[in-house]
Amino acid sequence: MSPTVTSSAPVLLGPDSNPLPAGVRNAARMQMSRNRMMASTAYQGAGYDNPSLAKWRPGSFSGQAALRWERPELVDRLNDAARNDGWSAAGVSRLVDNIVGSGWTLSAKPNFTSLNMSYEDAEEVADQIEALWRDYTLDVDKWCDAERSKTMSGILGLAARHRFGPDGEAFALVVWRDDAPGFQTAVQVVDPGRCSNPMGRMDSEFMRDGVEIDSYGAATAYYFRRAHPGDVFTGMPNQWIWDRVERQTEWGRPMVVHAFEQKRAGMTRGVSDWAPVIRSIKQYTDYEDFECQAALLNAVMAAFIETPFDPDELMDSLGVDGQSAVGNMYGAISEAQKAYYGAAPIDMPGVRVNTLQPGETAKFTRPEHPNANFDVFVNAALRKIASAVGLTYEQLSMDWSKVNYSSARAALLEIWRGLTGKKSNIAAQFMGPIYRAFLEEVFDKGLVKLPAGAVPFEDNPAAWCHAEWIGPARGWIDPMREAEAAGMRISTNLSTLQAESAEQGRDWKMDAMQKKRERDFYIKLGLDPDSGRTEARIQSQSVTQTKDPDDEIEEEVNGDERESARRHPVGIPSIRRSPV
Repeated sequence: MSPTVTSSAPVLLGPDSNPLPAGVRNAARMQMSRNRMMASTAYQGAGYDNPSLAKWRPGSFSGQAALRWERPELVDRLNDAARNDGWSAAGVSRLVDNIVGSGWTLSAKPNFTSLNMSYEDAEEVADQIEALWRDYTLDVDKWCDAERSKTMSGILGLAARHRFGPDGEAFALVVWRDDAPGFQTAVQVVDPGRCSNPMGRMDSEFMRDGVEIDSYGAATAYYFRRAHPGDVFTGMPNQWIWDRVERQTEWGRPMVVHAFEQKRAGMTRGVSDWAPVIRSIKQYTDYEDFECQAALLNAVMAAFIETPFDPDELMDSLGVDGQSAVGNMYGAISEAQKAYYGAAPIDMPGVRVNTLQPGETAKFTRPEHPNANFDVFVNAALRKIASAVGLTYEQLSMDWSKVNYSSARAALLEIWRGLTGKKSNIAAQFMGPIYRAFLEEVFDKGLVKLPAGAVPFEDNPAAWCHAEWIGPARGWIDPMREAEAAGMRISTNLSTLQAESAEQGRDWKMDAMQKKRERDFYIKLGLDPDSGRTEARIQSQSVTQTKDPDDEIEEEVNGDERESARRHPVGIPSIRRSPV
């Protein structure tokens, strides 16, 4: 007899007609509810009734878990692409060129309010710091680099290649070299592949992929192999030795610099911007190889020599009977042909001559290669890759044939915002700690003369480390127009000389000092230092005044319309935009 159930709620029974345990019942109800939800979902993207989504069941990963086991394979593939694929190598170079260029110029900005100084005093101290920084970073003996092979611009460029290239992160050690004649602070860039858990152990609560963290998730120490796992040398004693390096000293001096973009909360390591397009990179490189092979095959001209003898007629005429005899005859003819053409080869440049067996005929196919859609496919792939890594298609491909002033200007302005963000990120994470270590040494040695009452460095290092980094110039598409616009922004107080100069990779103070030096030199020689400037101003005003308004409007016409106007100058009215 079935047991009496007094509850009004439906009860799920097992195969023995008894109620299922509570845990099993709850799981069954959840599965039934899930099945009902699958039939009708509020978000179609979460449903499984669409054929495109039916088999799409990605796992649930945290940011760090998704990267932990797959990062080595991902980085190896991206490094291979950067080594062997021209577009990938060009993309990394374009990013480094646009973000780092030939190096950054320091513009020290100590917070004079927090440091109990006047603005003028802070400017004087900043000038001293900048001068010392130039001595340190531009040292011809390269003591700022622990390996003594690069100046600071080279260190930053190498770090940027790791950060914005296949690795998605950059590591450096800030070391102290007692043998250095000037500044003892030195930087050593470390390959991210050397940072890992000792002996390949699993991640734990406070150990994540070579990074030791505290209860808040902040990095406290890093574990570096003494040799890269891909290094090959005799004995390889350092392959299995890890060094634990604390993030900073007890008094706050940086020891490890780690620059990466945390794309999800909880990530302790970086992932490359190239990761989402690695499949596209592999596909178009394979496609390019196949098309090149096909085009090369079609370019080969082959010639064939056919024997006039029919095998059956030849056997009958010779009175030869039997399969073995036929085979022997074929062999004898082949050997005779081989010997003949070996002794007297047909030599035609660029042509391969083949000898056929008796009775064989050569047939040619006409494959359509290269494919007419090859350029379309490759260009679409390049646009996708450029968009993912923060470049324009034109920057990645260096193809500027289909852009005009308006479109190029709009594209570069859009891209410049992203590049500025990347520059700010690596400036804060990479250059910031290095600059702090440098300032600590400078103040510790008393190389900077401070005004009375100024707050010492050790009491407020954050206020002393305020700085702006002048990077590569954004560049000009139309120098005259953009220079006039910059001058107008300055004259109307919408911008400053410092901001406009920095946008073009210049330090306004250094430019002003150079201009004064040139002016003094002109005066010393008895020349008028303003003559060239006055003449240029008159010419500029003359050009502005004589410019046809229609020409101004024509410059705003898009590229297609201008091209049409050039090709059909007669009988077709120009398409112009109404002035506003």
